[in-house]
Amino acid sequence: MKKALFLFNILLLSFLVACGGNTDDTDNNTNEDNNVEENNNTQDNEAQDQEGEEDQEVSDTTFDNGDYVYEIKEVEQIAGKHDVQVLAVELSFTNNTDEPISPWMSMGIFAEQETDVTVESLNGANGRFPDDYKTDLVEMGGTDIKPGATVDAVIGFEILYPGEPVRLYNFSMTDEKLFERKVETTK
Repeated sequence: MKKALFLFNILLLSFLVACGGNTDDTDNNTNEDNNVEENNNTQDNEAQDQEGEEDQEVSDTTFDNGDYVYEIKEVEQIAGKHDVQVLAVELSFTNNTDEPISPWMSMGIFAEQETDVTVESLNGANGRFPDDYKTDLVEMGGTDIKPGATVDAVIGFEILYPGEPVRLYNFSMTDEKLFERKVETTK
């Protein structure tokens, strides 16, 4: 009798283990199906986000990167000090951070020029403006602006290749394009 009871318990345990294993397989299959569905949804959402970014209009006059707001009023090429050509960018600048910062040091706008084989970033030219060029605005370009304040200012870039276009664009850690402007220059 003990042997029969022992055998019955072994069969019962085997049956329970076998049924439990099937339940786990069903749960695993369900989990796998859910994971596949979640992955598909994630991929769909990423594709929609990318499409949204492509559909997002890129301005050639204004952009807000969350910390600062820039509104380009005028861009002109001028003869600067030491025979350097300067691209002067007149703008309205709003500081939305908690710290004072100058329009130049906010580093929201970058400039570059291309050659046949290179793309070169343009250096700042705030010290190259002629002494009589929009003096108040030039000074404001290098002055720290209080949080929440808006000012008009001028910042400058040294033109490396007069006669070739300059591309102005917003700086972004995520490569998000908010602003891009092509400026023709003369020799």
